[in-house]
Amino acid sequence: MTVSGRHIHFMIGSPPGSITYKYQLEVSQQPIRARMCGFGDKDRRTIDPPPIIKLVVTTTDGTPVPESSIDYSMMIVHAGLWSKDCKEERGLVVNPTSIFTKSANSNSTVMSMNAPLNTRNLMGHCTSSAYVLNNHVGQKGIYFIFQDLSVRTEGTFTLKFSFCNIKELMPHRSPDGLTNACGNVAAEVYSAPFRVYSAKKFPGMTESTELSKAFAKQGIKIPIRKEAYYKKVCNNKQPTAEVPKTETLEISSSDSDNIEYSDENEETRDYSNLQGYESKDIFVAKRLHTSK
Repeated sequence: MTVSGRHIHFMIGSPPGSITYKYQLEVSQQPIRARMCGFGDKDRRTIDPPPIIKLVVTTTDGTPVPESSIDYSMMIVHAGLWSKDCKEERGLVVNPTSIFTKSANSNSTVMSMNAPLNTRNLMGHCTSSAYVLNNHVGQKGIYFIFQDLSVRTEGTFTLKFSFCNIKELMPHRSPDGLTNACGNVAAEVYSAPFRVYSAKKFPGMTESTELSKAFAKQGIKIPIRKEAYYKKVCNNKQPTAEVPKTETLEISSSDSDNIEYSDENEETRDYSNLQGYESKDIFVAKRLHTSK
């Protein structure tokens, strides 16, 4: 096995009688944003919308190969986290909780310092199998869906998707009697940059796309936000209406049956400017102005 650039190459060769294909990956649905999940596992939010990758298969001369002629049962795509410029991998991050640990004595306030431990920055299912599905306009294709990816830390990232056909890695016997294995990362593609927000800055989830809805109807477990709920959330973000004005009235005790009393403390009320009334017969009320 040799490493060349960004591709991993195994022993060169093809199983006897096999057909050579060319593979190309296309990002059918780009990630837009996510809320960082931190270093706990209880409140994990997924990347939105879920990235969807399409596999295009052709022969060596560029002729498209129909999906019905392809054995996609052992095809997989792996997702990795990379920097915004696609030059540095961001798959690992230092877990800050691993640096300091409290003493075993519960009454002690001494903290011991440990070597920092790396942990995965990209959480969830990083590998997807192939699905033959119809998109939202009825076109059939081979798709890989990543509906369960989360990022621990805040920042701007890209996702690198690598395709491999595991069937090509299976050992086969050559004419000279030797057992060989061949295979390689046959195709790669990067997503567009997306931003991971902190909990306070996260603007919220986006509306479910038509592509996600089409795949969900075909049995793929993609979280779909109902349109009515989405509109309700959006409407709640609109500026609130102006608070109705109030005015203070002076009325006698005989008219006190249908009034709304103020929250003013009885002991702090000032009746010194009232003339011709007993203070115990004076009530302060609020009358709301309502628009017709």
